[in-house]
Amino acid sequence: MMHKSIYFLLLLFTVNSALAQDFNIPGIPFIKNFTEEDIHYELTVFDMSQNPNGIMYFATPGGLIEYDGIRWNRYIAGQESDLRAVFYKDDQHIYTSGHGGFGYWSKNEKGGLKYTSLFFKEPLKHAPLLPVFSRIAEIDGKILFQTFQQIFIYDPINNKLDSMSAFKGFNLLFSSKGRAFIQDAGMGLFEIKGKNRVLLKGTEKQNFHITGVSVNSTNDLIIFTKENGVWLLKNETFSKLKWGLNGVLEKYLANDVQEFDKDRFIIGTIRNGVYIVSSEGKTLLHLEKSNGLLDNTVRRAFADLNSNLWLGMEKGISYIQVNSNSNYFIDTEGKFGTVYTTHLKDSLLYLGTNQGLFVKNISNSKSTPELIDRGIGQVWDIEEVNNELLVGAHDGVYRINHKKLKVVHLEGGAWIFRKNPKNNDIMYVGFYSGIAVFKKINGNWAFQKKWDEFGESSRFIEFDKYGQLWVAHPTKGYYRLRLSEDGMDLKDYEFYNVSNKNVDTYAYLCKIDNDLVFYNPKGFFNYDPIENSFTTSKYPSELFKGIIGINSISQYGNLFWYSTQKSLGYIFRNGNDFTNYTEPFYSIRNKHLDDFNKFERINDSIFAIGISNGLVFHNINNKQKDRHKDPPTIRYINLISTTDTIVAPITQKEVLEVPYRNSFVKIGIALPKIPIANSQKIQYRLSGLNDKWSEWAYMSVLNFPGLSPGSYLLEIRSGDENEINSQIIGFEFKIMRPWYFNNISITIYVFLLILFNLYYRYYFRKKNRKQLSLLRLEEEEKRNRQKEKFERDKLKTEKEVLLLREENLGLEIKKKNSELASSTLNNIKKNELLINLIEDIEKIDKELLNSSLHSPIKKVIKKINNHLVDKDDWLTFELHFRNAHADFFEKLRKNHPDLSSNEIKLSAYLKLNLSSKEIASLMNISTRSVEQSRWRLRKKLNIPKDSSLTNYIQSL
Repeated sequence: MMHKSIYFLLLLFTVNSALAQDFNIPGIPFIKNFTEEDIHYELTVFDMSQNPNGIMYFATPGGLIEYDGIRWNRYIAGQESDLRAVFYKDDQHIYTSGHGGFGYWSKNEKGGLKYTSLFFKEPLKHAPLLPVFSRIAEIDGKILFQTFQQIFIYDPINNKLDSMSAFKGFNLLFSSKGRAFIQDAGMGLFEIKGKNRVLLKGTEKQNFHITGVSVNSTNDLIIFTKENGVWLLKNETFSKLKWGLNGVLEKYLANDVQEFDKDRFIIGTIRNGVYIVSSEGKTLLHLEKSNGLLDNTVRRAFADLNSNLWLGMEKGISYIQVNSNSNYFIDTEGKFGTVYTTHLKDSLLYLGTNQGLFVKNISNSKSTPELIDRGIGQVWDIEEVNNELLVGAHDGVYRINHKKLKVVHLEGGAWIFRKNPKNNDIMYVGFYSGIAVFKKINGNWAFQKKWDEFGESSRFIEFDKYGQLWVAHPTKGYYRLRLSEDGMDLKDYEFYNVSNKNVDTYAYLCKIDNDLVFYNPKGFFNYDPIENSFTTSKYPSELFKGIIGINSISQYGNLFWYSTQKSLGYIFRNGNDFTNYTEPFYSIRNKHLDDFNKFERINDSIFAIGISNGLVFHNINNKQKDRHKDPPTIRYINLISTTDTIVAPITQKEVLEVPYRNSFVKIGIALPKIPIANSQKIQYRLSGLNDKWSEWAYMSVLNFPGLSPGSYLLEIRSGDENEINSQIIGFEFKIMRPWYFNNISITIYVFLLILFNLYYRYYFRKKNRKQLSLLRLEEEEKRNRQKEKFERDKLKTEKEVLLLREENLGLEIKKKNSELASSTLNNIKKNELLINLIEDIEKIDKELLNSSLHSPIKKVIKKINNHLVDKDDWLTFELHFRNAHADFFEKLRKNHPDLSSNEIKLSAYLKLNLSSKEIASLMNISTRSVEQSRWRLRKKLNIPKDSSLTNYIQSL
């Protein structure tokens, strides 16, 4: 290990690019390209700037573009939207310039930008060409805007604008260490001091196209030219520096130069990407399109707050995270595939991938992985065991000798190698189906046997301190294997599955401080051989506290690498303090290999981790410094309803009042200071809804739908489960009650409630009185009903008496009617008899011849006739009739007072329903006379023709 470390340190100083100074990690930095298709805006970037919170600003022909690490926003200002330069001064002064003029943008309370023009030249018919303000610089509080012919000097304090004109034509404006420089074509390089410019002697005869000027530590000027290399202006002497890079810059043309970390430079070229160069002219890093850049033509370079690079290309942006402890070796062309294992031997880095075994010479940054053997298929493990480099592959076990493979044993799928802890010459190999024993014979490992008694897949195997061999099968559980004394044979084994209270699927094992630890979703455990059970392991539980779903652990001293399905990281142990590092691996959180991860140590501080499309190299040396967490930034607050969205202010001057209908609160957050390849988790708490902090998670939007009326305090912080957290930012807001629940409405409701209560009390008091009255009334009615019942019973009795009387009267009337009928019938018969006698006597009188008898006969007839009209008969009839029909004559006379006695008699006879013939007999008149009398009576009684005279008489 000592020999390897010394060799590697020597190697670091010999590598041309990625292994110099701080760039001492194999591979290349993380590169992220942004294209117009990604952000849907034009991305021809002419200039870049950044605010202290990390938000980037880009000057493009389509306007000013803002990027907070998550969201892209574009701002345009009419004719002044074709931009060439941007300079951030503060949130109220983001200066931009471009085609025709310049001005500044100010951030409003909602986080948006509003433009204020300072100068703009309208195109005219005779002067259609507009000036192009291509550079902005700040010197002594003044803002300089440069075109080919003029420099405008703006004093923001006095809002005053001055200008200076070129003698022939300005090239580019430069600033360094608080000084400003301008090249006037054919005239030389000038320094701008106030409103004047001073020619720098030694440059007046130079016609080079200057692309960068830097003031060094001795106040001399390092001058970069487009096609003539790098020069030094010292003591009015202009001389070319002896940089080995000069030839490269002369060939590929230096397009833009920026100072980087005080003593380094970023040089963007037209034909060959970007270079990072030391102050002595050494190339520290070179990246081009073949390394992952968007293009080889770099229009503009910029170093951000984290000393990472942004490159403006012709049609996009390349971000390079050079200030990182991670570098990447990415298979962009699919030449070697997914890397499952690595091993560094001398200067050769062996790669075991899904496509076979490859080797790369890391002493040569230009070297590419070379295929050793594709025929072995998938490579799972590369281990150096007793000075022999072994390969576990899909087809079996191989050894590497001078970049060539030799077969050790052909057996389906060799996962892992483990030596016997007691016998250094015995090794065990876990295969797809069981475990095989190998022995060191004549300096080489040789296959001895495979245990037939055990046939489970053995990807994870470890010895415990009792000499027992354990196998973890993620989906089944744990197997404990007891071996013979010589380690060659398997005596027996025991299986611990999910029926055990401390075993669950996703079962793994590892060694922590040489102690075998079993872990699964139920926790961390040790094996107790006396109880033959698993007991909780307190130290690993504390070490990995708060990390859920761990599926791989590897210890290297005080460093504990781990992975879960969604994350990757390591814990650094310093005594009893444990620090968890996950931020550097944010960019590969979805590309690592889950429980197939291997963390290969290639020297004391650099580790290699295989991912789905290559390798990540991580240097842990500089990670134990300040881990200050930057708090999140609120980027927007949207108050959403079903019909509209209100954009609320993000500056907290007072408690935000949210209309009730817009109670869906959506808050966008960002961490613009965090490098793109890194990130921090977010945690929030909304007091008023839930006083508990949320789970740590990567998030950029907080959604709170349908909040109830009330006051809320949103608190947000960044960090991780390891309690290394940022400051808390707070935001207060209040969901207003709906109009029908506002203060006025509530006052009205209270007033109405009081009225209702008074009315209610009045109503029930009245109702009670009414009920009391009703009860009294009911009681009185009850008594009345009882009285009425008594009266009814009395009346019923009286009625019964009356009915009996009526019945008796009816019987009496019936008797009287019967007597009347009998008397009337007797009269009729008597009269009929008398009439018949008269008729007979008159016949006899006519037949008698003796006239002396006529007189006596007439006397007899007269007597008889007198008897027929005897008043006593009528009186007798009237007496009987009145007994039967007491009120008849009174009603008849009352209704018809003009009736004669005969008409009254006739009416009485009609009352008895006698026929005309019977009436004629009683009245001793003819039937015809009766009919005439009836007609006269009808007329007197005014009875209509269609009505019955008898019915009318009967009704009286």
